[in-house]
Amino acid sequence: MLAFNFLPVRFSADDFKGGLIEFESPEQLADLRAKLGDSHVVAKTRTNIACIPVQADTDVYGTPTTFRTRDHRSLTMRLVQEALLRSVLGWGYKVRRLSPPAFVSRLAGRDLLEPSVRGRRQEALGRLHVYPEYRLDSRTIGPSNHPGVIVGVKSRYEIDMTVDELIHQGLDVRGRYVLSEDAASTRDPRMDHHAARQAVGAVDHVDGTDLVLRDAPGVTRISASNAWLESRRETFDDVVRALAGADSSRILKELDQKTFDLLGAFGRYEGAVSIASRLERLGQLQVAGDLSVAIEPPVGSSSGRKVSGTYYQSPTFQFDQAGDKTSRSPDRGLDEYGPFDVEFFAKKKPRIAVITPRAHKGVVENFLFKFLHGIQGERTFGLGFIRKYHLSGCDVSLHPFDGATTDANAYREACRRALLSGDIDLAIVITSEDQAHLTGDNSPYLVAKSAFMGQGVPVQDVRVETVRLGKLAHPLNSIALACYAKLGGIPFVIAAPRSLTHELVIGIGSAHVKESRLTAPERVVGITTVFSADGNYLLSNTSREADYDDYPRELLRSLTECIDAIKIRNAWQKGDELRLIFHVFKPLKDIEAAAVKELVERLTRTYAKVEFAFVHVSTDHDWAMFDRASAGVNRGASGRAKGHYVPERGHAVPIGQRELLVAVSGPMDLKSALHGAPKPLLLKLHRHSTFTDIEYLGRQAFRFTAMSWRNMYPSRIPVTILYSDLIAELLGQLRHVRNWNADAVATKLRSSRWFL
Repeated sequence: MLAFNFLPVRFSADDFKGGLIEFESPEQLADLRAKLGDSHVVAKTRTNIACIPVQADTDVYGTPTTFRTRDHRSLTMRLVQEALLRSVLGWGYKVRRLSPPAFVSRLAGRDLLEPSVRGRRQEALGRLHVYPEYRLDSRTIGPSNHPGVIVGVKSRYEIDMTVDELIHQGLDVRGRYVLSEDAASTRDPRMDHHAARQAVGAVDHVDGTDLVLRDAPGVTRISASNAWLESRRETFDDVVRALAGADSSRILKELDQKTFDLLGAFGRYEGAVSIASRLERLGQLQVAGDLSVAIEPPVGSSSGRKVSGTYYQSPTFQFDQAGDKTSRSPDRGLDEYGPFDVEFFAKKKPRIAVITPRAHKGVVENFLFKFLHGIQGERTFGLGFIRKYHLSGCDVSLHPFDGATTDANAYREACRRALLSGDIDLAIVITSEDQAHLTGDNSPYLVAKSAFMGQGVPVQDVRVETVRLGKLAHPLNSIALACYAKLGGIPFVIAAPRSLTHELVIGIGSAHVKESRLTAPERVVGITTVFSADGNYLLSNTSREADYDDYPRELLRSLTECIDAIKIRNAWQKGDELRLIFHVFKPLKDIEAAAVKELVERLTRTYAKVEFAFVHVSTDHDWAMFDRASAGVNRGASGRAKGHYVPERGHAVPIGQRELLVAVSGPMDLKSALHGAPKPLLLKLHRHSTFTDIEYLGRQAFRFTAMSWRNMYPSRIPVTILYSDLIAELLGQLRHVRNWNADAVATKLRSSRWFL
């Protein structure tokens, strides 16, 4: 019983009237909107500007034209969006943004925090708020194959106390980003006053009544009485703790429950039904002089349109090249058969160096024994690293050092001594939660990564808090999997459908390199990960840092290097057919599409047939998928269900011909009963693609969510994107460590999964 936060619309007529003007410039468009905004909807079409009267008695502006709703769906839904904006304003709300209209509900009883702080230091806590924020986004097509409106919802945290007031309450504001309003700008009366507050910088220090800012592109000093803290959740929680003291734990716990009631799957579904009912009570919504729409209940609701989809089975994992050894569980398959490359993995007795503070030497030795030989009596990781991965043994050398877990210099020296002691295939570095906040040369974790990886040695870090856990089976299982992959091993692949075409799945990611959040100029690093159709990671490549204008050239060079390496490895012949599937996590910009198309055109001149697909893989959207038949699953002694109204992994529903929603996190994948509704993956096929089988691409992307060698569980995004993200994150951190040798990643570590 699948349902969605999507409200279909029904048009009262097949066409509507308006005027057309030839498009000349963006300035012309802006002038027309200013001139006609009160009486017309002014929107750009492909080559013209459409001016559509809102009321029937309004004169047509431009060349009179009749528009058919079926042929001008984008324009028609723009009319719907403008009508929704008028409705929201008519309800008395101010909006945070105009298109699509987003508004915060501050009506009595809607503040999620207020019941928990009522009567307790009301003068201070009463100026902290958590409200629902809704967004109404019109779409030309939805899961029911009809146009309609997505109802998005999120929580909006607001701190209505100035920074000056918070300082007097004892809050340390140093390092926190602050907002301010531009007194010179003219405020749109339709806009929420909170939307006028913009980030101006981070507080370096307090000088009297002023805040001295860093990372500030405009002013570097601002009055504390004219500034507000940025209301991110972690900052909001810190303010609650500062104001509520010992009562803060209870308040924040109750807030978590209230937030879940709003953002959990059932809460989101009820919110969509409520908005639909409110719009339905308005009757027909006037969108143009001679056109209105009726808003229907959510797709899949008890009174809404029904939707049909497909259920993707979880993939089968393969543990040999012939395909005879398979299992539905990667963990059970490894226990039964060993890794996929058991016959040709070379490092049967890897040399492992372990770096640890001397104070933890005893517990680390016990941990290493369990890692190597397993946990007796446990079904999970009972075999240990050596037997599970069919190794002949491990040559482990322990390198304890005198120093705290936060002493980066001590770590650096210990790593140097380990490298001088002999050849190393893998380093295990014991770190701590105490150093999690440290960066650059002050971070023992990054210093150790830099020291070993610069010499071509992959690193597995293990926190001492993990080492001390009473139950180690599952953490050790994931650590062992990542270690084998970092050694260059192939633990398992997916039993993928066979094809006559050479198929590569290529993840294209990019890291935007900024020294600071608001001020530094941006440079771009392209990150490419290449997989075979069975999910086997082949290699990755990182382009050189480039200015944005030079990025396409660098991306093309990086892609070409990857393809050249693969075609030599796989011995491609001139008569072969190739299929290249590109997964991108951000919408493919024209300059990136041009770089990829140039690569394909080069290959077309060499091989018999080359087809390609650009697939935008996104979780940054407002779509929500529900299963009204899902009661969730019970967990723990409390017996409390988690995942109520959450669909199982594998449900897929098309949105038109080029988009697909795929559920990738089911009730069992949620961390707790208060885990919010998981977002489905949204796959969008780029219009320039020559391979357009969205069902095939959807099944493949779903299989790739189960292929991570970081742990035994499925991830929420395909490994093509996950690995690119991990590479981007780690490289972005390592570039701030002195003497970091970035070339090692592209040479000595190229076939290692060093980033896991």
